Amino acid sequence: MHQRMFVFLFLVGCSGGGSDKPAVDASTADAFESACGKPGDMGNELGIGKFCATLSDCSNPMAPLCSVLGSKDTHFCTKTCKSTDPAGVCGTSAECTCNANNQCGCTPSACLGN
Repeated sequence: MHQRMFVFLFLVGCSGGGSDKPAVDASTADAFESACGKPGDMGNELGIGKFCATLSDCSNPMAPLCSVLGSKDTHFCTKTCKSTDPAGVCGTSAECTCNANNQCGCTPSACLGN
């Protein structure tokens, strides 16, 4: 599961930025499928895990990426990290997870099924 969750981070880096997708109204939660990230999710002290539908929803410089840009079935703000970063780099209730190519990003612990 870790590999699938973080492939999106490197697609974001190649995507060129924003999305033409309209913002999702939190009152229409059933309008999209989400494996991780639901309307109303506030995220941790860094903003990791805050609900987002587009990149512009992640205005916090500590969590500037929206996972939906690379994985249309996730909706949370995140940031890149390194496998060598110290514990806690992603803040409370989030983990730096990496795929087989050592591409890493912060994911809410609740999304990892731990």
